[in-house]
Amino acid sequence: MIFRGLFCTITAAVLWGTSGPVMRIADSLGVDILTLNLVRALFPSLVLCFVAIWRRKNGVGFFNTKSVSPLLIPGAAGMVMSALGLNLAFLRLSIGLAMVLYYSAPLWVMAGSWIISGEKPSISQFAAFSLALAGIWVSAGGAQRAGTLDMVGVTGALVGALGYALFVLNGKYGAGKTDPFGSFFLTYIFSTVILAVMAVATGRIAAIADLGRSSWLVLIYLGFVTSLVPYGLLMLSLRWISGNTASVATMSEVPFSMMWALIIASELPEPSAVTGGAVVLLAIAFLAGSKR
Repeated sequence: MIFRGLFCTITAAVLWGTSGPVMRIADSLGVDILTLNLVRALFPSLVLCFVAIWRRKNGVGFFNTKSVSPLLIPGAAGMVMSALGLNLAFLRLSIGLAMVLYYSAPLWVMAGSWIISGEKPSISQFAAFSLALAGIWVSAGGAQRAGTLDMVGVTGALVGALGYALFVLNGKYGAGKTDPFGSFFLTYIFSTVILAVMAVATGRIAAIADLGRSSWLVLIYLGFVTSLVPYGLLMLSLRWISGNTASVATMSEVPFSMMWALIIASELPEPSAVTGGAVVLLAIAFLAGSKR
């Protein structure tokens, strides 16, 4: 059974790994970051609405009062930060470096957990945290020496990582424990609404009507193949493997993203991104293993 779970999580990582190169294709077609992520969020949101309706027909409500927590809005804002930040990083940095920086997210989850729970970090947690920061430093330092470091892209990747951490913390300390689907449903819907408001406020909402056939094909791919399908596979994998095992297996997204960048965009990652990325993933795997 464990092989089924690993197959699901690794397949999810393979699909997620195509996000960077495909987002660059969307950019080359003139699709701006806000429009891309709004349309990308709409597809899963519609599917979640259909699931919620089906649940209601089967006697389960859309959500209940336990689905709402003080962390709901920060969690939804975090999803927006994650989507926009990582997309920006893919356009300004090498895809490999962007992914290494983005995978600092577990560090911020751990730091947030220390703040919210008031727990003191253990020596092993602090050591892993420091090791991961060292890996990020190696990655960024090597890119700077190679002349490929862009601070806007670095900021985007780190903001994206922080946003993802906010989303995870909402699930961990908010309503995720008592009503997982309701919490996920509300968080996703609120994040889509935030993106829609941003699109209206900036005048980008009109850009949706001007999208060509090629742009729609790319956005449909991003909405389903890099969002809905891999998240579904990840949820399915938890029937056979633990959450810690799944989180470690999905870290294969980093090398897969480098692989797809080479195949689709003919881009090689900086050697420092490979070295630093290995150090970051080692630290995160150690953290996940220590929670068993």
